[in-house]
Amino acid sequence: MNILFLGNSLIFYNDMPEIFAALATAAGKEVCVSSITKGSATVSHFASETDPLGVAFREALNKQSWDVVIIEPSRRISPFEDSVLAAETAAARTVQALAAQAGAKLLLYAVWGNNDGIVKECVAEAPPHMPFVEPHPYDRSPHALFLYEVSCRISRALGGVSIAPAGYAFENMLAAKDCPELYYEDRRHPSPAGSYLAACTIYAAIYGEPTEGIPYTYGLPQATALQKIADQTVLGGLVPRAAQRS
Repeated sequence: MNILFLGNSLIFYNDMPEIFAALATAAGKEVCVSSITKGSATVSHFASETDPLGVAFREALNKQSWDVVIIEPSRRISPFEDSVLAAETAAARTVQALAAQAGAKLLLYAVWGNNDGIVKECVAEAPPHMPFVEPHPYDRSPHALFLYEVSCRISRALGGVSIAPAGYAFENMLAAKDCPELYYEDRRHPSPAGSYLAACTIYAAIYGEPTEGIPYTYGLPQATALQKIADQTVLGGLVPRAAQRS
């Protein structure tokens, strides 16, 4: 299976695509993983015919066949305005069409909420240009739920694209006993454990199989607990407590 990751630092921190590849290989899968990433990249960058990321994406599609293309709806989408969501949805349609021409299905990578109490409002002036406007106080759990709903809305607009609910897995893990630190010190990016949990979530979403028992642990003593939460979230439909109350 050939899998292409498109995104930003929420993908390339700790080289998460390689963690995913190691998981898949340890599970006996034949997998080829590649990624095109840049800090703060949005789906709109990859949809653009002229942006360097969009050019690189098209070149990758022309070089070989792909089974899955993973995109990350940008955290520039906020609850405070709608232009960025509209731009990212339109861009996702473009990426989906290009991926389909190359024989690939799309997978949405729904990420976790900021854990620093702040969400920055952005506006889509001329996508992919989406500058910051102002910050707003916003807690982690509602932000995670909002980002998951964003992926659901984009999925529906694209005819029911599958979602890897990494943000939900974060929330479920944070509610569990003896949770490892999932966030980097900036409270936005993933720690090694956070990237491992995201990779497990993507594995379960792509293969429809549990990760628990896969021997690759990334050197994490809590790997089994992270695998279990990923499996329960993706395969068992475990919804975070905050979502249950809403």
